[in-house]
Amino acid sequence: MNSEFRAAWVPFTADRTLEAAAAIAMEWAEPTAVAHQRPAVLVTDRIGEYHGHDLFERYRKGRHVSPRSNRLTFRPGAVIAHAPSPTALHLAMRLADGVALAVVEHPAPWRLSGWARALGARDLLTGQTAPALDPKLVEYLDALLFHGNNGYSRGHGRDGAQRVLADLRAEGLLEDPDLIVSALAARGVPAEQLKTVATMAGMTASLPPVRHVR
Repeated sequence: MNSEFRAAWVPFTADRTLEAAAAIAMEWAEPTAVAHQRPAVLVTDRIGEYHGHDLFERYRKGRHVSPRSNRLTFRPGAVIAHAPSPTALHLAMRLADGVALAVVEHPAPWRLSGWARALGARDLLTGQTAPALDPKLVEYLDALLFHGNNGYSRGHGRDGAQRVLADLRAEGLLEDPDLIVSALAARGVPAEQLKTVATMAGMTASLPPVRHVR
């Protein structure tokens, strides 16, 4: 998936509710949609999970989609992805092609700093652009993408990805597996493949330190 869009995000903070974070994303996305003369669309993992919450009611009729119910009768002018899973984020990125996407982060299901940094997303809390990823890390991400050509199936692809993750750990770049996985999401890696990488990354990161025998 090669989508092009303006990226923004609302990083998770423990003192801010998900609804308050959504309001910040909507405040940014709605004027952007007006500029494109098309409505903004809300993407969540389940259609009904926010029904009854006043903030989300305006999206209920035709402007709220999920991976299982993603039919739209128009092209969005902007997209808001609220605490998205990898599947919902992949959908939101596709819908946002050519316009703008604001993502609300929550640690359940995952942290999204890698996604924000890979895309240079605007932090809607500070107004600052997310810092670029370490060039060395980008090289490893490229290698992971290369080994994912076959979907990280057992054998050459998965073995190669495992070696890359081991190298990342040796370099001290695997302390936050979510950063790696969400950065791959920014490059369009499908959700099922992200799940495979996340499992391998979590297992690799949790290995005990290597002891060098003298």
